[in-house]
Amino acid sequence: MKNVNGHEIIQVFEEWAPKKLAMEGDPIGLHIGQLNRPVDTVLVTLDVNESIVDEAIERGATLIIAHHPPLFRPAKHIWTDTPQGRMIEKCIKHDLSVYAAHTNLDIANGGVNDLLSEKLGLTQIQILERTSFESDQEYGIGRVGKLPSSMTLEQFALHVKEKLDVPAVRFVGDKDRLIHKVGVLGGDGNKYIYAAKRAGADVLVTGDLYYHVAQDAEAIDLCVVDPGHNVEKVMIQGVAEHMAAKCEHRNYKVTFLQSQQNTEPFAFI
Repeated sequence: MKNVNGHEIIQVFEEWAPKKLAMEGDPIGLHIGQLNRPVDTVLVTLDVNESIVDEAIERGATLIIAHHPPLFRPAKHIWTDTPQGRMIEKCIKHDLSVYAAHTNLDIANGGVNDLLSEKLGLTQIQILERTSFESDQEYGIGRVGKLPSSMTLEQFALHVKEKLDVPAVRFVGDKDRLIHKVGVLGGDGNKYIYAAKRAGADVLVTGDLYYHVAQDAEAIDLCVVDPGHNVEKVMIQGVAEHMAAKCEHRNYKVTFLQSQQNTEPFAFI
């Protein structure tokens, strides 16, 4: 087996989810640390906070691959008596690097939206809205696919709750309406209700639905199921397994760990 550094691992990752796929202005890439150091253990996580960094240190990881960028907005200062400052300080003290793949992983074939679609059992999966065309390959945000058999909206909402492992969902629409074609967009999909409608979806599964967007969806006769933003946790297993297989094929000596921390900020009663 070959010992590798962070650059070699991220090169493998970016062959799957290259930076050029990301939406304009998305702060992806290396956020903390460096990639020149040897890496034998990588922690894959949805979010990066102090508890995730503690987990990485405890489990011997020296590289974190995350979906949500920890420094989404530019930091004007680093005060180490704040949660963000302590997190950065721990990373630096423990030679722990943090790499973020956000919308490029959403858009990548086999990425977040494909993983969510597969969890929901969709077939004939296609891109919801195209973002680029590279080397005879189409890329886009969101997915749309079909259920093997129709369900009522109420049944489908319960299906989403079970398959995406969440304690609750919100939905918009007549609970007795039959659902067959489904749009899926992990994270905040408020901008894409019209794309889902154009694609012929009966329902859009997305998170962080705004009140007035819910009313707009209702007005255009589009059902929506909102299971929350945290369902993107599906990427933890997906990325870890994909990268483990790719690195094993190259005979790289590296282990990919799946974060065991729950970063869902909401509680439900």
